[in-house]
Amino acid sequence: MRTTVKVLAASALATLSLAAAGATPALAAAPAPFCESGASQFYCDASSTGTTTWSITWYSGSVGTFTTAGPTLFAACPASNLGRTVRASYSYYDGSTTQYSGTTQFICRSGPWQ
Repeated sequence: MRTTVKVLAASALATLSLAAAGATPALAAAPAPFCESGASQFYCDASSTGTTTWSITWYSGSVGTFTTAGPTLFAACPASNLGRTVRASYSYYDGSTTQYSGTTQFICRSGPWQ
């Protein structure tokens, strides 16, 4: 009987430990950027201050990294990505920690801005 109680107690403790570990809050994340595209170019706007590092994942899976002095990025869509989905996110240092954004998706458009 005592062995059963010890096993059950150890099992309950392990379950509580796992639940507590899973309950830890996630790192604070900045909101995903707003992006739009047209005329074979794209524009993204972040909720960042100062130097912003952008991560742009092209349709092919390759990743472009851009650094801007402020919260906006304006760049050309490679011809191989026109009409295809692109993912964008950014990071910046807020004075005490590096903040990472959520990811947004947009289509690289050759026509009107959308």
